[in-house]
Amino acid sequence: MSHTSRNFVIAYILLVGLPLLGLAGVLRSGRALTAPFSVDGAWKIEVKANQFSALPCADFFSSISKAPVSISQSGKSLVIGLNSGKTATGTLDGKTVRAQFTGTDKSGAAECGDGGLTLTASLDPLAQPRTLSGTLAVNGCGSCAPLGFHAVKQPRSAGGTH
Repeated sequence: MSHTSRNFVIAYILLVGLPLLGLAGVLRSGRALTAPFSVDGAWKIEVKANQFSALPCADFFSSISKAPVSISQSGKSLVIGLNSGKTATGTLDGKTVRAQFTGTDKSGAAECGDGGLTLTASLDPLAQPRTLSGTLAVNGCGSCAPLGFHAVKQPRSAGGTH
């Protein structure tokens, strides 16, 4: 084998063979990865009116339960928007959704607490359409018990948007 041919073979192994070995290693290590469940889209919250009618924050909870909640998702990170225009970042850990809304406008919020809102819910990925069941709680308001809710994912419109 000539000197030029040997250099070509060595260069070929270094420039093609090693990257292919690296790619095979990455693919093998990623084999066990799973994508998080999809919660992206519009969700309709369903709350029984009698569940919060006697609470001091009844008007606040009532306003939240009247319109869809929108969730934007990138991996396990979420951006959750309420009908009031307030948004929060949240996380999806397995089947658990958590989000913390801070600084909610006190004029329409509860009469106590810091105006923040905590959302915690469990996803049922097998239900069709998907459902979330959880609680909404006003931060720092002992007289406002957490409100249980059930949310149903709304179908996408024909145009492919929420």
